Amino acid sequence: MRFLKFLFFLFAIFLLIGKTDAYYNIEKPSSFVYDDTNTLSKEQKKSLEDKLLQFEKSSSNEVSVVLINSLEDDTIENFAVQLFQQWGIGKKGKDNGILILIAKNDRKMKIEVGYSLEGNLTDAQSYWIIEKVMKPSFKNNDFYTGIDQSVDKIISATQGENLPTVSKNKKNNSIGFLELIFFGGISLFIWLASILGRSKSWWLGGVIGGAIGIVIGLFNGFLFIGLIAIFLLTPAGLLFDYIVSKQYKENKSNGDNMPWWIGGASGFGSSGFFGNSDDNSGGFGGFGGGSSGGGGSSGSW
Repeated sequence: MRFLKFLFFLFAIFLLIGKTDAYYNIEKPSSFVYDDTNTLSKEQKKSLEDKLLQFEKSSSNEVSVVLINSLEDDTIENFAVQLFQQWGIGKKGKDNGILILIAKNDRKMKIEVGYSLEGNLTDAQSYWIIEKVMKPSFKNNDFYTGIDQSVDKIISATQGENLPTVSKNKKNNSIGFLELIFFGGISLFIWLASILGRSKSWWLGGVIGGAIGIVIGLFNGFLFIGLIAIFLLTPAGLLFDYIVSKQYKENKSNGDNMPWWIGGASGFGSSGFFGNSDDNSGGFGGFGGGSSGGGGSSGSW
């Protein structure tokens, strides 16, 4: 039974690779507020922009509000991480950025928090903002109020205010634990893909697959489960190594960025591509190259 769960886990990761490739690049922003849905009026957008610009000047923290129409079959979590890294929200070395992402047609939202601000704006507080501030307003199609009040709460949290939290029920806690295991497995998956992709030969994947099969056999009976695991995982490892090595070689020869599952931009550090300026005194001058720590929360309405 454990062996079948393990195989299902590997299958789910392969499905995730295909799904998260749905992320699409968004054009370089000209302000802290990006609205591709025409939801906000010019006056509302300017009011938010002025508030975020003043906040950046006083604290150096960068908060970006992004409204898109659709995730195009991606997950809100992956899209937020990829966008955060693509834009480099926050200052390089400080990682003091926050992204508020709203996918209007999908009715989903995500607060993504940079490394250094995770202690000020916790996952539980982000969840409270989504549930108690954003969701009620969004349900009434009052997006500006939900966004504006959320920005106020986020600014207050970074300035030391202790925001309320929402207790999740046992079912949600169970789901969160499974998510923790799942994304921990993905991190291991990315680490292996990064190593195997850069290796000169793809036989190492088969060796690793066979070794995993041996370990499974030691815990579940070597003569039956172990042999089946070795038989299945050795060719699976060879195929996996072949795929990531080929992708790595092609991207490197073409000068393209590596996909997230080969250790490309994926929430584990990025220099950003809009420069590293700490001075936006003349207005929005581009984000500074910060990184996302994977903190925050997501929800829907």
